[in-house]
Amino acid sequence: MKEMQLFLTGDSTMSDYESEVYPRMGWGQVLSNYVDASILVRNHATSGRSTKSFTDENRWEHAEEQFTPGDIVVIQFGHNDQKEDVERHTDAFSSYQDNLRFFIDRARSKDVEPILLTSVARRHFDKKGLLEETHGDYPSAVRQVAVEEGVPFVDMERLTMAYLQELGDEKSKELFMWVKPAEFGAYPEGEQDNTHFREEGAKKIAEIFVSELKRLKHPLAERIID
Repeated sequence: MKEMQLFLTGDSTMSDYESEVYPRMGWGQVLSNYVDASILVRNHATSGRSTKSFTDENRWEHAEEQFTPGDIVVIQFGHNDQKEDVERHTDAFSSYQDNLRFFIDRARSKDVEPILLTSVARRHFDKKGLLEETHGDYPSAVRQVAVEEGVPFVDMERLTMAYLQELGDEKSKELFMWVKPAEFGAYPEGEQDNTHFREEGAKKIAEIFVSELKRLKHPLAERIID
């Protein structure tokens, strides 16, 4: 099968991490374990970035310089677009969508296929044990762009919310950066983080992504390792 590159653009939930902060991992960091050797995963996801800052810092431009016809670029932003600071904030149904369309247009101009994703769920349960939706209008905004632009779409928020709800409040901690004091060298005082994944969580999110590609019968599914 012809070799191709799979580009990942997004934020800290997707990005690579150094071994010094283990067990913290982004799901993009482990994605290569789920695809065959014909795919080279290039993870450009960067902690703390929104569609705006990813563009302003020329991170998209850097990824685009590596594009070749037939490649795929996965686009997953939202966590930081909803932040209030001017460096990152975008409005869901205006500047956020404009930035997504910019990414789509640039990818297509290089004969690269974009795939749009909603953000992964945060681990926020209410007092009744129900998982709360935390991304406001951004998931709907992504979905609308995907439909209007005819772009493959994976609703990672919906899929990960369903999985976390199935696990429940306590069990779901095992996927996130909930670590005991001194359990790992990088966290002498422990950690209680409901956004970022430990290794087990990163792997599960990657599994959810590739499983959905298979369900959607996306051409990339032919290169997924069972």
